[in-house]
Amino acid sequence: MSDDSAYGAQARGGADAYAAYYAGMDRSMQQKVALTTAYFPVRGVLCDLGCGSGAGSSDLANLHHELHVIGIDVAPESIAYARAHYQRANLEYRLGDIAQPLFPDASLDGALNSSVFHHLTSYNDFSLAAVRRSLDCQTAALKPGGVIIVRDFVAPERRGDVLLDLPERDGLPEDAGGSVAALSTARLFERFAHGFRSSQNRTHPVPYRRIGTVRPGWVRYQLEHRAACEFALRKDYRRHWDAELREEYTYFTQSEFEHELRARDFRVLLSVELRNPWIIENRFRGRLFLYDLDERPLPYPPTNYLIVGEKVRRGAGVSFALDRIAPAAEQARPPQFLRLSCYEHRETGRHLELVERPHPVIELVPWFRLSCGRLCVLAKQGYPRPLVNAACDSPNLDGAYVAGYLTEPLIATLPAADLVDIKPETLKALLHQRGALELAEVQEILSIRDGLRYFTSPGGLNERATSYLVELAGLAPAPARLFHGADEVPNYSAFSSAGRVRPLLATQLLRAAEVGGLLDARLELNTYHLLRELGEPLGPWIGAEIKLREQAPCQGLLDASDIAAMLARSERAVFARCAARDPKFLEVRAAQIRELDAQGRELARTTLEYAQPRPTSTNTLSALPVLRAGGGFFVGLEARELPAVQASTGCSRLVTNPAWRLPRSVENLEQAEAFLVQQMSLMFGARVLRTFPLGGKYYPATGATPEVVYPLAVEVDAQSIGCAALSFVPLYELWKARRQIEDGHLLIALWRLAHAVGLLDTPLG
Repeated sequence: MSDDSAYGAQARGGADAYAAYYAGMDRSMQQKVALTTAYFPVRGVLCDLGCGSGAGSSDLANLHHELHVIGIDVAPESIAYARAHYQRANLEYRLGDIAQPLFPDASLDGALNSSVFHHLTSYNDFSLAAVRRSLDCQTAALKPGGVIIVRDFVAPERRGDVLLDLPERDGLPEDAGGSVAALSTARLFERFAHGFRSSQNRTHPVPYRRIGTVRPGWVRYQLEHRAACEFALRKDYRRHWDAELREEYTYFTQSEFEHELRARDFRVLLSVELRNPWIIENRFRGRLFLYDLDERPLPYPPTNYLIVGEKVRRGAGVSFALDRIAPAAEQARPPQFLRLSCYEHRETGRHLELVERPHPVIELVPWFRLSCGRLCVLAKQGYPRPLVNAACDSPNLDGAYVAGYLTEPLIATLPAADLVDIKPETLKALLHQRGALELAEVQEILSIRDGLRYFTSPGGLNERATSYLVELAGLAPAPARLFHGADEVPNYSAFSSAGRVRPLLATQLLRAAEVGGLLDARLELNTYHLLRELGEPLGPWIGAEIKLREQAPCQGLLDASDIAAMLARSERAVFARCAARDPKFLEVRAAQIRELDAQGRELARTTLEYAQPRPTSTNTLSALPVLRAGGGFFVGLEARELPAVQASTGCSRLVTNPAWRLPRSVENLEQAEAFLVQQMSLMFGARVLRTFPLGGKYYPATGATPEVVYPLAVEVDAQSIGCAALSFVPLYELWKARRQIEDGHLLIALWRLAHAVGLLDTPLG
């Protein structure tokens, strides 16, 4: 890279300096790759823009042998390093400026931008023109159905000043020979404010006001929110401080990112702020405090941001607008799809509402092996699920936007009588209809295995899903149309498209769920089940690391013999259906939904019904209590009485893990964790030691409710578990009895935790 080029200032020095720099960057590469592979095709041409060391490009090429990966970087040092360290037959590297045209129109199937766009702004006088030029070039180069992914920093939507509290006793109060390494955080901030330049302060220091000491050893500053985030995100990168100080991390807000893609005829599949749990725990929590001017706590800044866009034909749908949201009772017509019923507990007299669908749900998971032996599942991408945005009065805790076009298994509903002894011909017909498989292809079914049977959201939805694992032949090598995804399946939805079916690597689907890149719970559960049924390894867990302290064994820990009794079907049925009344907890709402194209033109309009709680938000916290004692892991379970379970099985008892619909006053993940700690103490007498994100959030039943679930592993004090409301059983033994578990929330938490702590590392279990 020439020193007089626009990007010359980002040069890191010689080969040794670049090697050290890349070693740090590549440590997070697994998560970057996992966030992308649930959306990228497994065959075609993919460019990795700003490829750096080439490690991520190599990982993608190694995952998909039939995918040609092209790494692009503006730095000759990077291209030389990548070519020297990472070589594969389906991998190449090219020198180029990503703000310029590099590929012919409609020649790419995917484009990945990982931590690169903020370099375009920083080294072009903080102008967004270079970012927009790069987006123009990339979106033109993508084929219809192609995917663009941007993973970078994000500016806060909130404008105005905030209060930032920083410690002044964690280092030296003054410069030590010009080095930043030994400075206190407060002194480092003042040095940052003096030297940092950005689009917000091109020619002058960051404006701030030092308010003074608010607690011993801490200093409070008042400054603009965006500048506070810039400092928080870089305060620990002292080794290359001068280089980092030249870069503006936050250039677009989340809504601005989304606008840029929609304006180019892209459908936003996922737009989410990411918060690295390790950074939150080790660099933010207790090391800085952020408040608004009324001294109300503000959430920590996101450590990264992810947006996934899919190129659609001009005039196709890119978003949904909800014109009206009201209880169905206030509509001109009664509910046509969902039915609200009421049950009375015979012993307590308590009334519980239940929402019922007309027919049971079945899930089809077709699978096959690539010529290299890797296992793929066929999944529906881009199916319209606008109900994920129906709860406008209770936004998601992580501030995510989901356009409503999801990746999910092939789903259908059938009359209950047809499920008693389902015929292979019925499944073949559904594969043809819902999966766009040719009749000759579905005739090549090698085997049909029973999958899972579980309740998706038993606290209020009478939905018991049944899945089937369908082994396909004749798809290795698979038809090209399945891999490129430009052809949509026959449209059986109420909107402009029913999406497309694509093969996706099974292990990569799990990795995407672990880091928040896959939102559908059904596909994850069935993929876990499929891999284990076939004796396939799951691959490493790459979500938040879960490290539990070893505690002394205590009374109240059960053994394997107790699990069978807990899960055994009982004859207990405590609910009686009763006359309908004004709902207290659940209600059926109706929404008029319009599908819009990139120019805002209406393409389709329909009315959808959905179940929503009245007194709480649609956010659910799913907590799996866990402790480590005697060298083993134990998890806490409870038994609940639910009318949904009785309606489907004749027994009202269900073994599950603690879960709560959160109050509307809980607005972010930090408040949710505080709520959890309080409830674990009040309801179960358990003292929480620490919480861990247990993979990404998920939607359990997108066809009937906007409910979104945030799973947590909750480490509890072994000395506080004497309450009989929770039964602590061995984690591995419970996992071995998983076929008897019928609660979807518990199944996901069980799989994820066993995977995270290494209990499933062996090929068979």
